[in-house]
Amino acid sequence: MNTALLFLWPLATWLRTALAYDTPDSASLTTPPQYNAAYDNGTFGYYPVRTYVTAEDLHSPQVNFLEWDAQCDDGLYYFFAPRGWSVPDPGPMILDSRGELVWAKHFDNNSGGEAYDFMVQTYQGQEYLTFWLGDDRVRGHGSGHYYMLNSSYDIVHRVGAANGLSADLHEFLITPQGTALMTMYEIVAHDVTSFREFDPDLPEDQNPNFIWDCLFQEVDVATGDLVFEWRASDHMELHDTYHGIGPGGTQDDPFDWFHINSVDKDELGNFLVSARYMHSLTYIDGKTGDVIWTLGGKSNAFMDLSDGFSLNFAWQHDARFIPIDTFPNMYRAPPERAGYTTRLVTFFDNAAEDQHYDHGLTYSRGLLLEITYPTTPPAVPTTTNHDHQRRQESYDPAINAAKIAEINGTNPDYTVRVVQSYENPLPVRSSSQGSMQILPPPPGSSDDPTVLIGYGLNAVFTVFAANGSVLCDAHYGANTSWERGDIQSYRVYKFPWSGAPRQPPSVDISDDDVEVYISWNGATEVTDWILQCAEEDSESEQAWADVVRVGKEGFETVIQLPEDVGESRFLRVIALGDTGRRLQHGVSETIDRGSMAGSSFFPLKVASSVRQVTPLRVFLVLVSMLSGMFVLYEGYRRYLSWSFGRPGGRSLRWRQGKAYRMLGEA
Repeated sequence: MNTALLFLWPLATWLRTALAYDTPDSASLTTPPQYNAAYDNGTFGYYPVRTYVTAEDLHSPQVNFLEWDAQCDDGLYYFFAPRGWSVPDPGPMILDSRGELVWAKHFDNNSGGEAYDFMVQTYQGQEYLTFWLGDDRVRGHGSGHYYMLNSSYDIVHRVGAANGLSADLHEFLITPQGTALMTMYEIVAHDVTSFREFDPDLPEDQNPNFIWDCLFQEVDVATGDLVFEWRASDHMELHDTYHGIGPGGTQDDPFDWFHINSVDKDELGNFLVSARYMHSLTYIDGKTGDVIWTLGGKSNAFMDLSDGFSLNFAWQHDARFIPIDTFPNMYRAPPERAGYTTRLVTFFDNAAEDQHYDHGLTYSRGLLLEITYPTTPPAVPTTTNHDHQRRQESYDPAINAAKIAEINGTNPDYTVRVVQSYENPLPVRSSSQGSMQILPPPPGSSDDPTVLIGYGLNAVFTVFAANGSVLCDAHYGANTSWERGDIQSYRVYKFPWSGAPRQPPSVDISDDDVEVYISWNGATEVTDWILQCAEEDSESEQAWADVVRVGKEGFETVIQLPEDVGESRFLRVIALGDTGRRLQHGVSETIDRGSMAGSSFFPLKVASSVRQVTPLRVFLVLVSMLSGMFVLYEGYRRYLSWSFGRPGGRSLRWRQGKAYRMLGEA
């Protein structure tokens, strides 16, 4: 049996390698690998991943590009935080423009370590990575803190809410003044008996009349002091909600009626708030907290100039003001009018909520809207209709037409129109989360910016040209996982970033002693690797000799050991930057090949990157394995024949004393 295992071990290892792994394709070093339908159709599960020899605790998605354009290779990195039922180690992650891993880390906590809203922000002139971490088991929002990491990936700030509240996962936006905007959810008593009746005899109806109230705060990052606070129930009407109360409204199950999910602050010091369950964006006075105007929903003030397509958004996320000159070629602002303001607003229109599709279009989209309103409104305009409507369970165009007819403004001083809609060609409809980001053109360019849409609950991000055409369309999970929650990321961003970790690169060597693997989690400045060898593990640079220099390829580079490395016992790898300079902390740990350097046999570790296998290859592998087993069998049979001087080989027998019995007789 030991002889059989000795013979079959290399063959079995090769079979595993052939079926499950592949080395990087040289053609993919400048462009992403070609689209693979097997990743999308679930052949490799909901979340096909890449694993790494030098970082066994890291996994990154097999990013599957349906479309890719060189304009997406803009020197920026993708920032997102994959999580979900099928993600074993959720956390913030950085990918390059081809979907190759740059940095990832799982921050474990008692709630699974699921991070949200991972991005780059500027604070006091320095760039930081920011993300939320806490308890997200209260479905739809969370209780935790925001973390700020420096360029070495050290946690340098932990920012929480003021007044004894907990920071919610939806928003953390650092302002130029060194403050941060954050959202909060708080259970408060509020009369909701007009939404449903409560039966005091039922256990589930005990302690009625509670809501999830929504707040946002502006907090000083350095001191934690409160600068400004706004509470939805003080300014908004509960019956403006489109969200059904269901069996809720109790202290154990408060009514989530508003659902704040983004806050933006403009140059006037006022705030733009997105309320998912109100289907609205609300502009709030930064001094008094009063509502200046509302776009969308039952308190909408604006007249739709785009046949209802400006106001038929629903369950939206990530609302932002952008400068009026952001799209110099595609968009021309209307002539200025004294006493009126024209602005551009962007947001992600989900058109779905928890697999309910009764409001909005049949797909999610990014929206760029132009709004015009009086610079100093005399009073808050409204078309409010407080007749509470219960949610329908299926899409009905008549419902949306009725909604637009009901909420469309009649005052021509308030107008809204669609400048551009950004729609995935499939199309994708995401029941929760999502983002829209304007990506500026290169410095000095007069081109329009591009637009990045993240699809939240569904593992998709798409880069569009300004005119709405698709440049790059990527899936980081199978499309069979959509709307299931298996792979998702609250938002997806793209930013420039320079990472310089203090930990040295990670290195490993294959057990057949022919390949060295090298990676450096988070390092963005590496362009080349130098493999060095030495006869002794010495700190003296004179003891080390250069063996080979190779370009960095993806997250983990494979270096083939050249023959002239000889019997050198010790190896290490040096990281080089773009000018050939050694990078600080860029010397790997030393590999000790042992006294039998160059003589090991069994290949146990290989570069790991899952891919589709052809039937022919599977057939050839199986034939090779069966042939090897037959040779082993025939050799042993002939050995028995020769050993006992018998002219013909017989079936395998086992010994009992001096005689042999047939295996079938045992």
